[in-house]
Amino acid sequence: MSPRLFLVLSFVALAVACLGAVAAAVWVIVDRLSDYDQVADLVNIVLAYGGGVAFLLVAATAVLWAYLDHALARPLNALVRGIQTVLHANPDHRIEVEDDHRLGDLPEAVKDLVGRVAAARRTVNDAIAEATRRSEAQRQRLEVILQDLHEGVVICNMNHKILLYNNRALELLHVGGVLGLDRSLFEFTNRQPFVYALTRLTNRLAEGRHGEHPEGVSAPFVGASADGHYTLEGRMSLILDDEETPTGYVISFEDRTEELGALGIRDRLLREATEGLRQPVANIRAAAEILRAYPEMEKDEQRAFEDVVFNESNAMSERLEALAGQYREVITGLWPMTDIYSANLFNSVVRRLRDETDLDAVMIGLPQWLHGDSYTLVELLDRIIHRASETAGPRSFDLEAVAGERHVYLDVIWEGDPLGSQDLAVWLRQTADEAMGGLTLRDILDHHKTDIWCLPLRAGRARLRLPLPPAKRVKGSASTSRRAARPEFYDFDLLQQSAHHSQEVGGRLLKKINYVVFDTETTGLAPSAGDEIISIAGVRLVNGRILTGESFDRLVNPRRLIPKASIKFHGITDEMVRDKPPIQLVLRQFREFVGDAVLVAHNAAFDLKFLRLREAECNMVFDMPALDTLLLSVFLHDYTSKHSLDSVAERLGIEVQGRHTAFGDALATAGVFLRMVELLEARGINTLDEAIEASNTIVEVRAQQAQF
Repeated sequence: MSPRLFLVLSFVALAVACLGAVAAAVWVIVDRLSDYDQVADLVNIVLAYGGGVAFLLVAATAVLWAYLDHALARPLNALVRGIQTVLHANPDHRIEVEDDHRLGDLPEAVKDLVGRVAAARRTVNDAIAEATRRSEAQRQRLEVILQDLHEGVVICNMNHKILLYNNRALELLHVGGVLGLDRSLFEFTNRQPFVYALTRLTNRLAEGRHGEHPEGVSAPFVGASADGHYTLEGRMSLILDDEETPTGYVISFEDRTEELGALGIRDRLLREATEGLRQPVANIRAAAEILRAYPEMEKDEQRAFEDVVFNESNAMSERLEALAGQYREVITGLWPMTDIYSANLFNSVVRRLRDETDLDAVMIGLPQWLHGDSYTLVELLDRIIHRASETAGPRSFDLEAVAGERHVYLDVIWEGDPLGSQDLAVWLRQTADEAMGGLTLRDILDHHKTDIWCLPLRAGRARLRLPLPPAKRVKGSASTSRRAARPEFYDFDLLQQSAHHSQEVGGRLLKKINYVVFDTETTGLAPSAGDEIISIAGVRLVNGRILTGESFDRLVNPRRLIPKASIKFHGITDEMVRDKPPIQLVLRQFREFVGDAVLVAHNAAFDLKFLRLREAECNMVFDMPALDTLLLSVFLHDYTSKHSLDSVAERLGIEVQGRHTAFGDALATAGVFLRMVELLEARGINTLDEAIEASNTIVEVRAQQAQF
C-alpha cells in the first residue's frame, strides 16, 4: 500500500467513524423524544449523547494520530536522520527503518538514492585523494627540509599563535613534549623582544621602506626562553599575502647561551688581564726604579725592594697562568666539535699523505667513535707524521683507534725509534694551515683539551698517542635516536584566524574552536564516595584535525587498591600505578595541556566530576566550556536509544582501537565529535553556544521524563 493510499484510507475511516457516531447519537435522541415532555429533559439528553459522541471522536482521533506517528512520522524521522548521517558523517551508514512502517517503497528508494550519492562521493573522493597525494609529496619535501635545518623554526600568526614548528625548535626551547598548535609563542619565550621585532617590521612595511631596506621584511632579535635560562638569537621575517598584508611571521633561531656566557667570561678575563694586573706592575716598576736610582742603599732596604719585585712578579705570573687557563677553557668550549668515526678520519689522512707525498699509512684495528673537530685533527696528524718521517726516517705508518675507559686513543705507529719530547714540543709550536687563522698545533690540542706523547711500543717500534673524548652519541643506539623525521604538527589555516581569534568563544563557529577531547579510567563509578582517577588522557583538535602527536596520556597512583571488578574492565593493575605520580601533580599537568581549549568527553558529567572534586586541592579550576558527545548523540539521533560510545562510533563509521583505555577512548570520542560537528551544522547548530543549548534541551527533556 502506498503512503498516499494509506493516508486516504485512514482519514476515510476517521470520517466514517465520525459520521457513524453522529448518526447513532441522532437516532437515539429522535427515538427517545417522545419519552420527554420538558425542554430541560431534552437539553440534558442532547448534551449527554453529544458529549459521548465528542469523546468518541477525540478518542478516535488520538488513536489515529498514535498509529500515524508510529507508522509514518517516526519512520520518516529515522529516514531524515539517516540521510543526514550519510551526507555529513558516515557515507557507509545503513539507514534502518522498522518493518511495520507504512511508507511503502520510500525507504528502499531512499536507500537506492543514498547508494548512488555514496558512489558519486567516492568518485569525487578518489579525485581528491589524487590531488592530496601530489600535495602530500610537496608537504614531505617541506618536512624533510625543516627536519634537516640546524636552526629552530617557528611560524606564528599575527596574534603570536603557533601554526608550525620543527623538532629543532623543541630542542632549543627545551620543551619536553610539544609546543602545541594555536598556543601562544609567549608560553615558551619572553614577550618583549618578539613584539619589538614585529613592530619594527610592520612599521617598515607600512611606511614602504621594506623594498629598499637591505633586510627587506626581516629583522634580527635576541630573546630568551620563558624561564630565562636560555638565550635565543635569530631572525624574524614577515609572511605577506598577495596584497602585501602581513598574515604572520617566521622566526629562526639558535641557542646562544654558551656563546654569550663565554663572551662575558672573556670580557672579565680581559679586564683582569689589564686592570687587575695594573697595580702589581706598578709596584714592580716603582721598586725597580728605586733600586736603580739608589744603588748605594743599605742591604736591608735593598732586600726589601727586591722582595717586592720577587713577590709581585711571582703573584703576577701565577695570576697570568690562571687567566690563561680560564681563557683556554672558554676557547675550547666554543670550538665546533662533532662525533667522528675513526675510519673516516684516518681515510682522510691516508688520502692526503698519498696525494701530497710518497708516505704510506694503513688503518689497523677496529674503528671507534670519538668526539672532536675532524678538519683540525687531520691537519695535526698529517703534520706530525711528516715530522716523524723527517726525524726518525720511517716511510710507512700504521693508524689505529683504541677504546679506553675514558678516552679513545689515536695511535700513529712506525718501525723505528720514538721521538724526543723536546722535538715534539718544538713541532707543536708550528703554525697549522693558513686557513685556520694562525692556529698552532698546540692550539689544536688545547681546543680538544688533550695532549700528545711518544713512547716505545715494543722492540724496534714506536707509538705516538693522542687521547680524545669518546662520542657523545653512539650512532644507531635506541637511546639517542632522532625524533620523527617530520615537523610533527602544523596548520597554515591558522594564519587566517588573526582577525577573529579574539571573539568570545561561545559565538565562534564549532569548526574554528580548539578542543581537548579527554577520557578517564577510575577505580570505580562513585567519585563522591572515594573513587579515584587511575588514568587520564586527552588529544587536541585544531581546525578539524586530530593532532595525535599533541596528546596527554598519564597513569595515576590513586593511593588505594584498585578493585578487581574495575581491573577486568580497563586492565590497569596496582603494580602498573605503584610508581606513578599522584593526581595532584598529573591534574596540574593536564590543566596546563588543556590551556584555553574547550573540553569534550563522552558522558562528560562523569569525568568532569572527578576533575572538579580536586580543583581546590590542586589550586586550579576547570571552568572552560565542555561538550558531551552522549548528549549530542541523543539530540542528533533521537530515533534510537543506543548512545554508548561503541554504538555512536559504529553509527558514524569511526573505528575504535584501544577501547576501555583512556587514550583509546579519547581518540574514538575525538573522531565521533568531528563527525557530529558536520551533523550539527546540517541541523543549523553552528556555534558553541548553540551546541551547548542543544545539549541542555536534552538534559531538560530527560529530567521531565524522569518525573513520569
